[in-house]
Amino acid sequence: MVVDATGIEPDDDPAACRWAALRDQTHGLDIVAAVIRQDGRWAPLHNDAYFARSACADSAYDHGLDEPR
Repeated sequence: MVVDATGIEPDDDPAACRWAALRDQTHGLDIVAAVIRQDGRWAPLHNDAYFARSACADSAYDHGLDEPR
């Protein structure tokens, strides 16, 4: 999932950032997230846009929505 790949909410991390997914279009989804973790530290967001694009592309390919690049 995108929030795991970007470092916003790594798997099995109870102190991870809070986030919400908002669907405001038929074919779109926005993710809104805090950048401060529950323990008060900053989330590791270096290259988060790259990791988000990669996770989305992998998910689209896995679900047959796109061809591999």
